[in-house]
Amino acid sequence: MSVYDVLMERGFIKQMSHEDEIKELLEKEKITFYIGFDPTADSLHVGHFIALMMMSHMQRAGHRPIVLLGGGTGMVGDPSGKDEMRKMLTPEFIAHNIACFKKQMSRFIDFGEDKAIIVNNADWLLDLNYVQLLREVGVHFTVNRMLAAECFKKRWEKGLTFFEFNYMIMQGYDFWKLHHDYNCIMELGGDDQWSNMLAGVELIRRKDQKPAYCMTCKLLTTSDGRKMGKTEKGALWLDPEKTSPYDFYQYWRNVADSDVENCLSLLTFL
Repeated sequence: MSVYDVLMERGFIKQMSHEDEIKELLEKEKITFYIGFDPTADSLHVGHFIALMMMSHMQRAGHRPIVLLGGGTGMVGDPSGKDEMRKMLTPEFIAHNIACFKKQMSRFIDFGEDKAIIVNNADWLLDLNYVQLLREVGVHFTVNRMLAAECFKKRWEKGLTFFEFNYMIMQGYDFWKLHHDYNCIMELGGDDQWSNMLAGVELIRRKDQKPAYCMTCKLLTTSDGRKMGKTEKGALWLDPEKTSPYDFYQYWRNVADSDVENCLSLLTFL
């Protein structure tokens, strides 16, 4: 049984760029893949938990994960699903959050010798030459295709800044860079990232004429479609200083019966 079957059976997979090719690839080869995390807070939350579990299943099956921390993309902010522009974060705040993320992730992912890689996209994004980026990367993106993306639709009425419009190009460039440096051929992430992930797949296929793939995982929702992981106090954090172990336990203890099986499938190895 390949990891593809495990992820399907447990209900992780939502969308795939090339279904038949991905299925065959995960059955026959060991690949390098990545998931990106923008450090917008000093702790991961339950929304990240599913991505970490998906990553952990992949690693257990012998595939190599790259954790990409968004020290560069975090300075712009992803407009996906947002009604207005995100607050701009300082480099110091981002650096602190990255340190917190690394500590938490090591409980889920084995960062032993060559078993997983952790990188920060600030290392390449902050030194990019703008004109060079336009010539090398911008030429592969059409504005009308970008404007059709789901991640921008919510922002039409309030206005989408050119600042945020670049986010998709940055994420696409991240995938190309990881493909170039680590032979990373697949991006995984939450389903709200679908448009941004496709941008990277298409960039690699156009620029390098090489195969690249993406696969999204479901967001954690109740059986009637409401997003889970929110409490009266806000997000359900993985940091015991931000959400106490008692409150964390009570949240899952109080989940509706109809949601128990889904939570056990996605958030445990049971």
